[in-house]
Formats: sequence, structure tokens, C-alpha cells
Amino acid sequence: MIETQPESRSPHPTRSILDLSDRNYRVAMMNGWFAALGDAFFNGSIVLASFAAKLGAPNTVVGLLPALLTAGSMVPQVFVAPYVARLPRKVELYRRVAWLRVGSLALVALASFVLGQQHQLLLPVFVLGLAFNGLFTGVSSLPFWEVIAKTVPMGRRAGLFSARSLVGGFLAFVAGFLVRGVLGSSLPFPYTYAIIFTLGTVAYGSAWRIFGEADEPAEESKAEPISLSLPFRDFYFRRFLRVRILLALASMVEPFYAAFAVRQLKQSGEIGLYLTLYALSSVLANLLWVQISRRFGSKTLILIGATLGTLTPLLALSLPAKDYWCIFILQGAYLAAIGVSTSTYLINLAPDHNRSSYIGLSNTIVGLLSFSPVLGGFLADHVGYIGPMLVASTCYGWAVYAGRRLRQLESIAAR
Repeated sequence: MIETQPESRSPHPTRSILDLSDRNYRVAMMNGWFAALGDAFFNGSIVLASFAAKLGAPNTVVGLLPALLTAGSMVPQVFVAPYVARLPRKVELYRRVAWLRVGSLALVALASFVLGQQHQLLLPVFVLGLAFNGLFTGVSSLPFWEVIAKTVPMGRRAGLFSARSLVGGFLAFVAGFLVRGVLGSSLPFPYTYAIIFTLGTVAYGSAWRIFGEADEPAEESKAEPISLSLPFRDFYFRRFLRVRILLALASMVEPFYAAFAVRQLKQSGEIGLYLTLYALSSVLANLLWVQISRRFGSKTLILIGATLGTLTPLLALSLPAKDYWCIFILQGAYLAAIGVSTSTYLINLAPDHNRSSYIGLSNTIVGLLSFSPVLGGFLADHVGYIGPMLVASTCYGWAVYAGRRLRQLESIAAR
């Protein structure tokens, strides 16, 4: 069987998650902070969804936007994995692709300024820029995870991801006030969003530049053929992949909380408030998530996130407009839990000698299913918002059931 180190094993078990004395840990941490700031300005579920809704895009396009970012960043990974595996230093590819990622987002910001009221032309350029960004992110994602795995000890990874979300969430919380102020200004649409996209491009560019400075040790160049049968022979990988697939299908609902608020509840003026509450929730929830992850492991955190995800769509259908802000508090909490727990679980599950195969294959399969918001948009157009919300709640609930059978990595000494 394949050997996997226990998640709790670490040469520095008592070090604070905010101890930045190690250069590579510091680079990875600061990258997460600026990336979280960029995530706030390009939030797919709130900012991008509301922007597309105001452009008059159909629900299928609203659902496509976060799918482009998520799926685009995952699908290419299995195809670039053999090339990445042969690179002595993966961070060099990350640096080169960073310029393309910045350029694609700059296109979105520039188009929002230049095209102005030409909504029929702005929408396809907007979608194209996001699609390119998703594709380029997919090329650089695997080098990112390889560098993290090579430079951050296993025992500090859960703390790293939690602290990235914690401080980054605070920055996103502050950004929410800025977004609310810009959207509430006298500037006409879409120039308000153009400013927000410009700020997001600068934040992301800073994040990618910082991580490009990681001091990655060189390793012997090797060819690593991708074998679909290799990870699938790992019983624990198959169980984890089942849960990730269910979570990916459930993500069909994420952009429609904001679209429901704009179109059904007539709450378009509250988008900035929703983003602020979403970010604040991520910050406060991560104070708890980091403790749960370190004490009980990433499996427990997966179950908590999926449980909250099960309840949120049901509440969204029942809450009055004046209380709808609660939905974004719950959304920020459960997405933070799922993001931290699944990333930590996968990187700890993957064996060192076949890490690219595990991560690339898992992310590609999940990425293909991350187009589920398009299905959510189809349901919303034909049966109303109740369709994607009920289906998503069912998938989240199923993920809770399947997740109970995940193995606690802390208890694995050897397999």
C-alpha cells in the first residue's frame, strides 16, 4: 500500500500559525492574503454574479462565471502534470504564467471602462477575460501546490491555509466596505465595477509576484507519466474523490444567492453589504476552523462545511428580504471550511513520489464538475431559483453522509 504521513506529524508542532520567521511559509502566507483581497473584488458568487445580472445576462451565464474561474483553474492540471513533474523548480513556471493571469484580468477591467454602455459587447469580452484567467490559473495551480508541498512541513499546512483565510478574510472584509462605497457612489454602471475590477487585478498581481519569490529547492528532473489507475488504486483517494464530486455538484447554488437577491428580492443596493458580511464571516469562522482542523483533523472540518452547506439553500428560500443577509454569513463560513479542509486533506493524502498525479487528477475531475452552476442556471431559468437550491442542498447532505467514511489522516501511520 501507499505510505502517507500522519497529518499531525511535524518538527514544529507548537509553532504559531502566524509565525512568519520561515521565508517560504511567509511567502505562502502573504500570497494568500493578497489573493483573498483579489477574491473579494472578483467574488464570483456576489460581485461577478451581480455584475452579470445587471448586464442582463441569462442565469446560465451567471452560473458560468464562477465555473470559469473554478473549473478553468482545475481542468488543465492533469494535462500539465507530466511537464510540471520534469521541472527541477516548479516556481519558475508559476512566475511565467503570472503575467498572463494579470493580463486576462486587466482585459476585464479595461473593457468595463472602455465599452461603457455597450452591454452586448461588454458581456462577451468580460466572459472571455475570465475564461482566459481560469485557463492560465489552471497551468499555474499545480506548480503552486508542488511548491507548498516541498517547502511547508505537513504539520503546518492546515495552519497555513487557515491563517491565509483568517487574515485574508479580514482584508476582504475591509474590501467589502470599499466595494459598497464604490457601488453606492454617483458613478454610473458599469464604471463602478470597472474600478472594483482594477483593484482586484492589482491585488492578484501582488499575490502572484510574492509567491514567485519562493525559495524552492531544486529536485532531480524526472518524467512522471500520469496513470489514471494509480490514484484510483488508493482506496482512501476514491473515498475523498467521491466527497469532492458531491461538493462540486453542490456548488451550483453559489452564484444564485446574489442573483436571487438582485432579481427576486430587489436588493441590488445591498450587494456591498452582503460582500462585507461574507468576508467577515470567513474571518470569524476561520478562528474556529483553524482550531478544529488542528485538533480534530480536516475530515471533521469537511463534515462541518458540508452540513452548513446543506442548511443554507433551505434558509435562502424561507427568509424574508430583510433577513437575507444571514445567507451570506453562512456562505462565507461553510465555503471557508470546505476550502481549507479539502485542500489540506488532498495535499496530505498524496504521496510525495506521485503528488502530481493525485493532485492533478483530482482537481481535473472536480474541475469538470465545477461547471455545475451552469446547470444551476438552467434550472433557475426553467423552474425558478428553488431548483438549484434544493438540488444543492441534497448534494451537500449526500457529501455529509459520504464524508463520514473518510479516514482520519491523523490515525494513518502506514497503509
